[in-house]
Amino acid sequence: MSSEIFYELYRKLAGARSEPTKCLAVVDELAKVCRDSRKAATSADEFLADADNCLHEIAESSILFATAVSRWLTVDEDVELAKTLVHKASVRHLQQPTAESYDLSNIEEARAILAACRLCTLSAVPAVSLGWTLSLAISHPTSDQTCQTVDHLLQYHVDEFPWSTRQLLSSEDSPFKSLKKANEALAALEEQEAWLDGLPRLREFAMTPEMRLTVSSLKRSEHRAIHRRSEETSVFAKLFTTQHFKYANKTAVEFVVGDKVQETTLEMSPYSVSVELPLSERTDPGSGVSRRRSLWRGVPQ
Repeated sequence: MSSEIFYELYRKLAGARSEPTKCLAVVDELAKVCRDSRKAATSADEFLADADNCLHEIAESSILFATAVSRWLTVDEDVELAKTLVHKASVRHLQQPTAESYDLSNIEEARAILAACRLCTLSAVPAVSLGWTLSLAISHPTSDQTCQTVDHLLQYHVDEFPWSTRQLLSSEDSPFKSLKKANEALAALEEQEAWLDGLPRLREFAMTPEMRLTVSSLKRSEHRAIHRRSEETSVFAKLFTTQHFKYANKTAVEFVVGDKVQETTLEMSPYSVSVELPLSERTDPGSGVSRRRSLWRGVPQ
């Protein structure tokens, strides 16, 4: 498939950001092009690579994402495309402090409900799946089916992602602060956390700084002993020379000022990303995975 076609679609998607009425037509056109491209491609990765820029553009826009997910995730032949889009959106909102708000008022209720369930099945980050669930409650507030779905999926997030759900709902910038269901879920999580804080604590889980230093020293000594014994019995250690490098907490950077090259140092700081895994899949992997996968067909009746 010619890259010019995807480039033209990319331009249309970028323009649809400012004209939401054009979103549906462009999304459907992209799905059709991808179906045709799949027939000629030797693997799924090949045609998805061609559409990568288009999918990235959709993931960056809540309007385009809502339209695309509700169309593709509910149609079997476009599910592969939807999975890639959900992954991109999850990466985009991985460290987002608030749940993402989506306008689902122009989307068919049945499609929006099924998409909400399948987002949970695909393990979308809570900022996306919880945001879609709460947006569903705002977009279709009078529907009994929507109410049942929101209650079930909200409880799913409370059970499986208690820490992430609490962080998202308690954020000062949360777009769902006025939503009753969101406030009830937050109150339940805060009550649960207060109950957990009141439980007896083992002394091992509340070590003093001196104890932590001692434990760290013991672990370091054990680690060195393991390495020493492995080097003594290693065949490679007898054939090759070992060199040890120590990491620095600063790095030197050169930059040009006029005709001169100057050097400065920059402090290096650690960086980490924390992700909460589903609670039931850590405690009971069999039933936990089964519960998540059952949502693909919708909320159990």
